[in-house]
Amino acid sequence: MKLRFRLRYKKTLKPPNRIVVWDVEKNKEYTTDRFELNDCTIKMAYENSIEQEKLCGAKVILEVWI
Repeated sequence: MKLRFRLRYKKTLKPPNRIVVWDVEKNKEYTTDRFELNDCTIKMAYENSIEQEKLCGAKVILEVWI
């Protein structure tokens, strides 16, 4: 299994696109109002954000592993 996406909610973005998705493989971020993926493992922990996410004030990141 490898880490594929990191997701966070950013309340300062204009609705409805307040979900920030970081595609780890492509090293690209995009915003959306919905994220769906089948056959994956989800991990979440308090204070698991990394530097670029902390700059946005994020403390909890949803990790998607495939």
